[in-house]
Amino acid sequence: MAFILIGPGINNPVPLQRLFPAREVEEADEIAPKRAIDEAHHPQHKFEDDVLAAEQLMGGAARTAYRATEQLPQEKLLARQIMVSPVLTLTPETTVDEAMALFHARAFRHVPVVDGEAGGLLGMISDRDLLRHLAGVTEDYRYEPPHSGEAQVGQLMKSPLLTASVDTDVRYIARLFVERHIGAVPITDDGQLVGIITRSDLLGSVMRHFVLELWA
Repeated sequence: MAFILIGPGINNPVPLQRLFPAREVEEADEIAPKRAIDEAHHPQHKFEDDVLAAEQLMGGAARTAYRATEQLPQEKLLARQIMVSPVLTLTPETTVDEAMALFHARAFRHVPVVDGEAGGLLGMISDRDLLRHLAGVTEDYRYEPPHSGEAQVGQLMKSPLLTASVDTDVRYIARLFVERHIGAVPITDDGQLVGIITRSDLLGSVMRHFVLELWA
């Protein structure tokens, strides 16, 4: 189970096929050459010799690359290995002013919102959500009179939200960040919030685990 949609009363697994639909290759259009090959300057036999030499060279390179791939460790990087834990959280009753103070003090960009009593994950609040609220800008970028910092986080948080399990392959999280324009993913274990991975955490893991095959 890689990804789960979680919110108040919601705990639904999300298939990878739904998040990452299969890519289709578009058919290439037929084109005509701009000019014919001049046989006087490019004899056919020389052209065929060049093609044969290129095929032999590429074939040797392909065999070398294939043998090298067979010797690579078949490991994968998991969410639990790079997540930040424990996670600092907010409750729905936290005011915007209080949340802004925390974001400023800790240089956070995203903070999960949990039920203050049960501790269940409810949603996520970002610095962009808070700044947009204070500036009076809606999600579709319409302007409204600036709002007060007395509003509560529960009114602004994104919910439900996509989470990843502790054993999710980090490559899927990286793809999620790129294709779905997500900046952070909470990490859960048996439905409980146990960590968080942000874009900065992912870039840091690339630097620490720089074997490119882990990200292929």
